[in-house]
Amino acid sequence: MKSVRELFEIIKTVSESLAGLLREYYGDTVYSEVVGLGVTGDVSRRIDLVAEKHAVEELRRTGLNLWVVSEEKGLYRLSERPDYVVLIDPLDGSLNYSVGIPFASVSLALFPYQQLNPQTIPQEAVGVVENIFTREWYGVVGREVFVEGRLVESYPAERTGIASVYFDTIEELKNLRDFFKNRGWKLRLRVYGSASLESAYASVGKIDHFISLTKKLRNTDIVVGYLIASRLGASITGDVSPSKVFTSNVTIVGRIAISPPERLISVTSFNELGQ
Repeated sequence: MKSVRELFEIIKTVSESLAGLLREYYGDTVYSEVVGLGVTGDVSRRIDLVAEKHAVEELRRTGLNLWVVSEEKGLYRLSERPDYVVLIDPLDGSLNYSVGIPFASVSLALFPYQQLNPQTIPQEAVGVVENIFTREWYGVVGREVFVEGRLVESYPAERTGIASVYFDTIEELKNLRDFFKNRGWKLRLRVYGSASLESAYASVGKIDHFISLTKKLRNTDIVVGYLIASRLGASITGDVSPSKVFTSNVTIVGRIAISPPERLISVTSFNELGQ
């Protein structure tokens, strides 16, 4: 078995290769064509399938005994007796990418096969989220967190007041506005369009909150942000749990909020936001 450092270097190399491919194809309208639906019913564009195929082939070439879980085709059994499971979102923000908005990311997380559906977050998990266009990246190597290669040991003390929020109805947005207003908090609302990257931002304190009320988020969307948040002690509230995230299939994890460590959002108040 390889060390967590070796495993991280492997998936980081795959991430860089995939991001490079996506930069190369960016702006080619052929790849924006809708060609079907993914395993959870979301629209699949040609670029989603191209990116997934490239990522799976790169992972196959690593020589590791893997199962790969991805959003378009689901489970790829690259080995009969896997040592590891890899959760990938080969292009998170494909709508942005397709219409020419340069904000999208790739996400990969790897954990031991023996730790499928765990009660606690696997300590040996590694993961990376990389911004395709700026090449910024956020990584987890076992219990360590890295931002652009710099070891981050604690959640920052300063607050930005920025919240990235996904919602389905105007009523949910009004509830959120009132929720923040009643507590005297700043609400600088942003919705960027790449949940993998935004959950990572919240997990390291670049923004104060990543909130999804849509009940549509998948484990592949938030696995790296979830890992980082748990390592740095950020608050995680909602329907998400290790057994939902670290699986051998694409699962809907439901609503989630990643916030500063002081747990500003309680379970009760979070439930009220989604009503």
